[in-house]
Amino acid sequence: MDGHYLGAMNTTAEEYVVPVEYGISSTRMEIDRFIVPTVTIFIALLLFFFMLFPLWSILQLSFFEGGQFGIANFTLANFKKYFTTSYTLNALWHSLYVSVATTIIVTILVFFFAYAMTRTTISGKTFFRNVIMMPLVAPSIIQALALIYLFGRNGLITAHFLKIDWNIYGATGIIVSEVLYCLPHAFVILYTTLSAVDIRLDEAAESLGATPLKVFTRITLPSAKYGIFSAAALTFNLTITDFGNPVVIGADYNVLATEIYAQVTNLYRFDLGATISIILLVPSLMAFILNYYISRKTFAMISGAAKPVIPPSRPLKKISFTIYCCLVSFSIIIIFATVVIGSFVKIWPYDWSLTLSHYKFPSIGGYSAIWTSVWVSIFVGIGGSFITLVAGYVMETRKPFFKQFIYLLSVMPAAIPGLVMGLGYILAFNKPYYFFYGTPWIIVINVIICNFTLGILSSISNLRNIDPSIEEASISLGGDTIKTFFKIIFPLSRVAFFQNFVYFFMRSMTTISAVIFLVSATVHLAAIEIIMLDNDGWTASANAMCTCIIVIVLIMLGILQIVSKKTGTHQEGLVSAL
Repeated sequence: MDGHYLGAMNTTAEEYVVPVEYGISSTRMEIDRFIVPTVTIFIALLLFFFMLFPLWSILQLSFFEGGQFGIANFTLANFKKYFTTSYTLNALWHSLYVSVATTIIVTILVFFFAYAMTRTTISGKTFFRNVIMMPLVAPSIIQALALIYLFGRNGLITAHFLKIDWNIYGATGIIVSEVLYCLPHAFVILYTTLSAVDIRLDEAAESLGATPLKVFTRITLPSAKYGIFSAAALTFNLTITDFGNPVVIGADYNVLATEIYAQVTNLYRFDLGATISIILLVPSLMAFILNYYISRKTFAMISGAAKPVIPPSRPLKKISFTIYCCLVSFSIIIIFATVVIGSFVKIWPYDWSLTLSHYKFPSIGGYSAIWTSVWVSIFVGIGGSFITLVAGYVMETRKPFFKQFIYLLSVMPAAIPGLVMGLGYILAFNKPYYFFYGTPWIIVINVIICNFTLGILSSISNLRNIDPSIEEASISLGGDTIKTFFKIIFPLSRVAFFQNFVYFFMRSMTTISAVIFLVSATVHLAAIEIIMLDNDGWTASANAMCTCIIVIVLIMLGILQIVSKKTGTHQEGLVSAL
């Protein structure tokens, strides 16, 4: 036996010191012992202060008279006023109607699109997958702007080609725009589900004489049921909490999100705005819990022996699904083409001569808003990716004693609508001693917290693929927690870090709901400028601002693809990058 260990055996616990030649000093061990608890407490305080505290501020204003906490001050007057006022109550029914309708349409459309990608041998799958993911690179408002140009009161198709009085404003416009907005989100879930389910079940049923229709209804649909329900729950949540599309194309058809904004900004009724926020939070939270429960069930349906090889599809099946995918893709492409072209033509749809005058933004923000959005998004991307990776590392490898509590806090932001969080930030941090309020830094914090869930889940998923023995070897060779993280874990997690950076950057560039209340006279964001320009009648300039955001996001995606390729983490296609 080594003499060092013999010596150690003859000492008391207080006298034992790990030999310096093994690379670990007693001071270093003491420091290392406090790193994990310190980081864990920091993550908990971060989420508590910037997520739960704003929510508590909304609850106070909704349920307590004057926003003062106390049994004597408890009141339901705000809720009584809401439910006894027909106009504000209609916003709830309107939101539920458009959300349910959108959910049904999106789930059906995306299921067959994902089925074509995973269960047929049609050509051009990479193209179709990239096209359906395009709405992620633009603000949600892009669908509403394009639909107004095509089907509005002076729309190219309705007023000029068909020459009819019908227009798309109201519930119809909201539903169509939300359908186009939610397609990529639902597609990711259903594509993953159908890809993971063993296709040999279908083959076995067909070999036993089952017709294609019976195979589809008895095998394919039941095996993907949890993915279908999960996609439906996510779509419902996205639709009922969206602000961008309803505020542009909804006209007088109010929904919960637009009613919150109207109560706060137009009527200065923060108490009613907070009350409606609580009402909006209820269906959003229910949809999130359902989605979380169903997602866990989905993993149980996935077969580890899923067969990736797809048998050749019959000619009629290939033709039918090719036409179907082309129609869906064309709908998305025409939306983007309308906005881009509309930003360059002089007067839509009368004068088609090209001009750059719409890029001379007449708003206060102008190009400074674009620059602010870019640098804010870069900080959001770096900060969000790093914090979620650190949080995932601590929870997954160090397993602190209140890991479940931290995990619960980490996934909660997905259940909170961005508009609610933004209003909570106003109520909680509109104090002179919060130095970050009224600055771009509160937007950085807000966007990171609002999108914390996907970042943490992505980081944890990546860390589970790293062999624990690598970290154990590092520690046994004298590496402490900090050195192990930066020398071992971080390099091995660069794929997840790049993917999270792309996600945080895109969300920061395109988000509207979360930051609509946080812009000020000195802080302007490009996505919010789109709404301001459209409200002031500068729709062509709003299209131009939207085009600028799309170009910036695509440039960042291209840069990160190059970086990923150079570092050996190249992912093919836009789907992988997103």
